[in-house]
Amino acid sequence: MVAPPANRNRYVLSRPTNAPDSVSDNASKLCRGSIVDSYEFVKPEPQRHQQRTSWNHWQLRDVVVCPSTKPELYSIYRCNVDRYDISKHQSTRVLGDLEFDPVSMAVGGDFIVVGGQRAELAVARLSDPRTTTIVRSGGSINNFVTLDRAPSALPRRRFRDSAAFADDGVTSLNITSGLELPRLLVCNNDHTVRLMSLPSLELVTELKFPTAVNYAAVSPDGTKMCVVGDTNEVFLFSKRGDTFEKISVLTASNDASFSCDWSQSSEQFAVGSQDGYVTVWDIRSQQKMAQLETFQHGRSRGACRNVKFSPSGSIDLLAFSEHTSYVNIVDTRSFEKRQ
Repeated sequence: MVAPPANRNRYVLSRPTNAPDSVSDNASKLCRGSIVDSYEFVKPEPQRHQQRTSWNHWQLRDVVVCPSTKPELYSIYRCNVDRYDISKHQSTRVLGDLEFDPVSMAVGGDFIVVGGQRAELAVARLSDPRTTTIVRSGGSINNFVTLDRAPSALPRRRFRDSAAFADDGVTSLNITSGLELPRLLVCNNDHTVRLMSLPSLELVTELKFPTAVNYAAVSPDGTKMCVVGDTNEVFLFSKRGDTFEKISVLTASNDASFSCDWSQSSEQFAVGSQDGYVTVWDIRSQQKMAQLETFQHGRSRGACRNVKFSPSGSIDLLAFSEHTSYVNIVDTRSFEKRQ
């Protein structure tokens, strides 16, 4: 770890025109520069575990997944995926000696899926990981994987045609576990989001975008989706079952975005960008609620690589990681407290 830069309070917040009063109040407070950096949401002395991880692409750092409330995590290490029991300090090899080095991973239900730099997709059942299916989808890299929390009561439908977004490799995976038949949402460098079935990995349908797609996040209530890619555009959809319909296209910062996430209330969503900004919106107004900047300047060390809201049952926190050295944790109830 290196010492923080001298200019630490680099938060900017826009005042939404139609946002609730609490949002406007927060804007006024932040504009007065009242942010406090001395809070300890996470204890400063972490418990260390001897579990190896590796990132196989310099921009893709989301290589550790905690799929449930169990004290376990899944991590990528070279051409392998391991499951680590935190309470027992015990590691188990789930996928070993793959024919490619994974850069993305999703774990949901009984499935684990990993993606590689040459459009590889590998899927296996956690109950029998020895049987692994590998296919190629698209023409380049699989950048990111995440879970799609779709409500099970909604009917299965196909995507609407989104040719309005249209202009190689896969960038983001999103496993839907609430539907009768499992689905895989794949964001690809060929400007598409593909819906695929599991475990067969057959193509169901696709959405087209004007840029390479790096990440897609579905809101916890299963009714909205945010998509980001190699431009500063943020594509917002409404969602019902397998049906996605465009709501709007927003602008984040001045560079490409590599991560996005929704708060547990499904009312806020955040986007992390290459130029070191994390932009937060309130879905009720679609105006920028806050814009946070990383400790380190520039597009290399200060780039935001990952952004996550805290799960339900905890304080409303937002964590975002930088390219090297720093993870920032912000209290999203007021945006006044940070560690």
